[in-house]
Amino acid sequence: MAEPVAGTRPDAGGRTPRPVRAAIAGGGTGGHVFPAIALARALAEAGEPAVLDPRADVWVVGTASGDEGTTVRAAGIDFEALDVMGFSRSASPRNLVAAGKGALATLRAARILRRRGADVAVGMGAYVSVPVAAAAALLRIPFVVHEGNAVPGVANRLAARWATAVAVTFAEAEQWFRLPVQVTGYPVRPEIAHLDRPALRSEALAHFGLEDGRLTLLVFGGSQGARRINEAVLGCYDRWRSERSLQVLHLAGTTGLAVAEGQLAAARDPADALIWSIAGSTDRMDLAYAAADLAVSRAGAATLSELACAGLPAVVVPYPYATADHQRANTQALVESQAVRTILDADCTPEALGDLVDTLLADEPARGAMSARIRGFARPDAASALADLVRRVARPR
Repeated sequence: MAEPVAGTRPDAGGRTPRPVRAAIAGGGTGGHVFPAIALARALAEAGEPAVLDPRADVWVVGTASGDEGTTVRAAGIDFEALDVMGFSRSASPRNLVAAGKGALATLRAARILRRRGADVAVGMGAYVSVPVAAAAALLRIPFVVHEGNAVPGVANRLAARWATAVAVTFAEAEQWFRLPVQVTGYPVRPEIAHLDRPALRSEALAHFGLEDGRLTLLVFGGSQGARRINEAVLGCYDRWRSERSLQVLHLAGTTGLAVAEGQLAAARDPADALIWSIAGSTDRMDLAYAAADLAVSRAGAATLSELACAGLPAVVVPYPYATADHQRANTQALVESQAVRTILDADCTPEALGDLVDTLLADEPARGAMSARIRGFARPDAASALADLVRRVARPR
């Protein structure tokens, strides 16, 4: 761990947390990588913010083919890579290759755990968690599963067979596990976990080249973007082009940026009053949330947890092809409490989205009520709670 970082606190009894050597498996998407980083930071602390315990050794295990290694190392955390690939849901020769890679990855994971003297291992989901779970079982090292979504993915259902403990973000996920479950929440990056949007708003607007005095609509679909959301919101350009009180911060995703930029360029006119800032992504999501008055997004566990910590009212469009429709399940309690408004993917047209966004932007009391309700779901200390659970089950030095 290269730098001091903020995160956890002394435990409930005021004691300094026990240092551990921990492997955290998570890769593939930001929804698995960022909570792994947040947990690593919490585990590496000595009980005081920004104070690292030199006896702790925490590292992230991810895929060799993904780019999570760069993200993890940039956060000052050690990274170990496994060569793994996911299984096809239908019969395919790919599954034979995946099985072979999985067996070899399990052996490599066992060597990593043994070499680094791991006291405990954690799986944050994604297929890289499975060989780490199997390796921990072979070495009789305690293994903790963290499930971010209301409906667990295949990898966590498999990894849970070897689990010592299970932590979840949503209480609805408890029914899927045979072990007792602890609801810790989703480990959110420290800069977002305790975000004060009003305090950062001026800096945030300047960072993205936006104007003070306008309402800001933040549109994003996760690290890969969301084609349906991009098309729907860009289809609203004509209805908003004369708006002097509105600006849009549009994070179109790295894969969808070129198409979205082309559509935006075709729609724009030099005389337009609307401000529309577009990018693929940002490494300052804290400032993106701080700049916003309303968000339009998917409904992944990371997104919902960050929106809750930011207290940002949102229109969410669950991704319909997520495993077991888990994004829709993620929103259930939020929708029932009116903390968010939702539009199904099939219904996410420029007309439907534009009407709902216009209604909410024109109704400040409604946005304020949504902000208070969604903040009620926030668990800003989720990383600390999960770290406490990991320390409790870790084998003694």
